[in-house]
Amino acid sequence: MTRIISLAALAVLASGFSASAQSPEYMKEDCGNATQSFFREFEARTDMTYEGQRTDGTHAINGTIYLENRAEDFQCSYAGDGVTMVDFFTEGQSWPGFARGTELSPYQAAASQPANTAPATPPAGGQAAVVKFQPGTSGAKLEGAIRGQDYFDYRLDASAGQTMSVDLRVDGTNGDGTIYFNILPPGSNDVAMFIGSRDGNSATVRLPQSGPYLIRLYLMGNDRDTDKTVGYDLDVSIR
Repeated sequence: MTRIISLAALAVLASGFSASAQSPEYMKEDCGNATQSFFREFEARTDMTYEGQRTDGTHAINGTIYLENRAEDFQCSYAGDGVTMVDFFTEGQSWPGFARGTELSPYQAAASQPANTAPATPPAGGQAAVVKFQPGTSGAKLEGAIRGQDYFDYRLDASAGQTMSVDLRVDGTNGDGTIYFNILPPGSNDVAMFIGSRDGNSATVRLPQSGPYLIRLYLMGNDRDTDKTVGYDLDVSIR
């Protein structure tokens, strides 16, 4: 199978892999996860090779994903830090928006139903709290309740390359219990990198940049429209 970019097309730095960058194994793992997410085939096998650092400082991971009825080549390009994905290539074209987390892949978009999409802008009645972990711990257990069109933001500071895990459970309701959470990256108030109403109530995501992340809890459907209340338990960790 032909590689997307051959070894001959890459110039590896004479000094070797930069000590300040993440390891090739980190990039391979992150690239594999991103590719499975792109195709929404989370159990598909991926084979990957670290091809080196180009003369412009970016790193290349080439690979193949084995889908149910076919195999597809792909490539992930990372910035010099070895953490920030700057481009994703598959199916004969580049998907830079997907790489940066600002656009869905066509497979993700096809699976997303309009009725299950969270509001683009926060509804009225929002509240917020800053989450601080106890010394020596990497997680917290949170609880509360959301009513109708209200929402609640939990803010957590994290660093690029860390992994955030979130698990949401209903704890009592006078409605249907349709509560979800989104994860918003630093600087965003509407574009989410994880949308619970589409992706479920458990998330494990690699964080692409340093800064404050928001975990936004909200109701949908009849619970939101008829002013029902849903209690919740929320487990959050960052490692």
